[in-house]
Amino acid sequence: MMKIDQQAILKAATEILNTKGIAALSMRAIAANLDVKAASLYFHIKNKNDLFEQISEGISQRVFEKLNRVDEPDLQRLMDVFRAELKRIQDSPQIFSNTAPFTPYRTRLIQFSLDHLQQLGVPQQFTATAGNLLNNYVLSFVSDEQYFSRVDSSTFDESQFKSPINMADPDDSFQYGLNLIFAGIRVQSKNG
Repeated sequence: MMKIDQQAILKAATEILNTKGIAALSMRAIAANLDVKAASLYFHIKNKNDLFEQISEGISQRVFEKLNRVDEPDLQRLMDVFRAELKRIQDSPQIFSNTAPFTPYRTRLIQFSLDHLQQLGVPQQFTATAGNLLNNYVLSFVSDEQYFSRVDSSTFDESQFKSPINMADPDDSFQYGLNLIFAGIRVQSKNG
């Protein structure tokens, strides 16, 4: 029998997310993955919301640790690392959107963002607004990337359905969107 601890539970949850998605994630599914009774999980995880909070905090911790390995991290680097870490876990943008950002590593990342936005000239009273814009952009972008990676395009009859969207390379598209946001921040900061 496997030793049950928080790390084992989070690993099992990640496996379920990456193979079946958020709809299949439950304490029962995790227990089945670990070959234990669901009740034994509640010693380590209070409920599904607590599980989501711990998953988002784990992602935040990895982002923070990767940023600390860079000599002069900036918002660009934060957004790149955040996107990469979100992509590692299916439906993680939804998990982030459904959890409060008050855990230790998420709080550090938020403070990092707010400090760097002020350095770009964003007035203090609007740093949270600009930070939310960046956060929501990354969450939405990764959510779309994950969705379209699951869609079987062979099921569409192109004679009946022609997508008006012609996406560039995802990395180029992501950078283009960030450039638009940063350009808007610079213009707004100059105009006061």
